[in-house]
Amino acid sequence: MEWEPFNNKHKGERCFILGNAPVLLDDNLSLLEGETVFITNRGYKAVEQGLPHYDYHVVVDLLFYADYAHELSTLDRGVKFYPESFHTSPSYRGEDHVKVFYRLPKYHLLHRPETWPKVFSDGWGKTGNAVLQACMIAYFMGFSEIYLLGVEMIYKQGSTHFYKDTSTREREVLDGHKSKGPNFIPVFVNKFKKEGIKFVNLTKTFPYKNLMECNTLEEVI
Repeated sequence: MEWEPFNNKHKGERCFILGNAPVLLDDNLSLLEGETVFITNRGYKAVEQGLPHYDYHVVVDLLFYADYAHELSTLDRGVKFYPESFHTSPSYRGEDHVKVFYRLPKYHLLHRPETWPKVFSDGWGKTGNAVLQACMIAYFMGFSEIYLLGVEMIYKQGSTHFYKDTSTREREVLDGHKSKGPNFIPVFVNKFKKEGIKFVNLTKTFPYKNLMECNTLEEVI
């Protein structure tokens, strides 16, 4: 699937990017009816918990993909965004998706924020997690308001996600491990502020409220 139809497709609109922290289910997800919604990893499980729909599906980690490749390949809703490297994985099932290009080490948002890509096809380096990867995609789609929901960026053994996750990646992470995401947030905050993009975390239990603007879903909708 080509990127071009999505370039600036949502210019001036708002979107909601969902993480998978258990607190996601404490929000009234029915409020997202009619909104543009991104999910990450197994976020499609939220449909079983009241999420009306989703439009875009972002997966970043190859270990995660390898564990859930069959399940992911059977999904028939939402446009998928996968790293180009997935094509070389024995786990790849051939599902249609938009390729996301990683360009390491030249583009590394944490250490070299001045190398923020000018166009989608430039690719980019690590963003810390799938949610911030989705933020990059949303940026190039032209959204002027980007809201995060169900995003804590910290691992809690046995309760990192609202769904049961037994992936290889999940088993490797220690209890209390902090996602690399918070290290990258200031780069996103500064870039989006310069370009007039509203960037807000609506997760009530987000532990890094000093890093970015926070609010609640009820206040925004």
